[in-house]
Amino acid sequence: MLPSCLAMESCPLLGSLCLCLERHPPLICFCLCLFSLAATFAAFAAYIQLHEVRDADITQDWNSLLESLSHFSFCTDNGTWGGPTTAAPTPRAAPPALSVLVGLTFHLPGGGQPNTSRLALTVTSHQLGLGGPVPQQPIRMVVVTPWPPGPSPQGSCLSMAGPPSLLPQTRAPPRCIMGDLDAPPQEELESCYQPRYQHDPTLATMLSLDDRRLCSQRLLLAGLTVLCLCTLLLCMAGLCLPPPHGTRGRL
Repeated sequence: MLPSCLAMESCPLLGSLCLCLERHPPLICFCLCLFSLAATFAAFAAYIQLHEVRDADITQDWNSLLESLSHFSFCTDNGTWGGPTTAAPTPRAAPPALSVLVGLTFHLPGGGQPNTSRLALTVTSHQLGLGGPVPQQPIRMVVVTPWPPGPSPQGSCLSMAGPPSLLPQTRAPPRCIMGDLDAPPQEELESCYQPRYQHDPTLATMLSLDDRRLCSQRLLLAGLTVLCLCTLLLCMAGLCLPPPHGTRGRL
């Protein structure tokens, strides 16, 4: 009790702050919230500086494209456009095909070691959520699964025949060579399968080091601003509130 009184006598501002703590708890709680917010900004700044962060400005990447494919059913390839749920488009020159190794998996007959199957699907760019001047642009997709054929498959080989401008311009999956797509199908009866896809972190678009450094600096500046505001409020409270009566009489 005596040390606190001596401190209040030697520093009137400290006495006013103690009085503010006693008479205005909401102000102190508000300042504590501001201090917590400043600490949170500093923690976010340190995290962004030390860890990779996904670029939120990129809304369409290969992960989102492959995730949208998991909502469709691939059917056994009959070598023609279209399928049981899509209409055949007007005949045109075959667009260039891109073959990539993706993490699409199918529950095929055959147990743990199913035979290699070739499945196909034709959708429009609008159904996949892709942009472009022609929203009804058909995209033919042929998948050979499991890939590569053998005891240790890594996924499926997906071939997409469509304008390259419609595909995501971000980091793409590794290429694969499917071979002759016009070969006769291996299955006699038409069957359809819905794939499953697991998010691949290597396909996500991350912020560059310069962008992360800039975000970290701005977060630190925001935290410093909040901390200065908290200090200013405490100083104003200490100057505006009168000191305790005992201290006033001694001064």
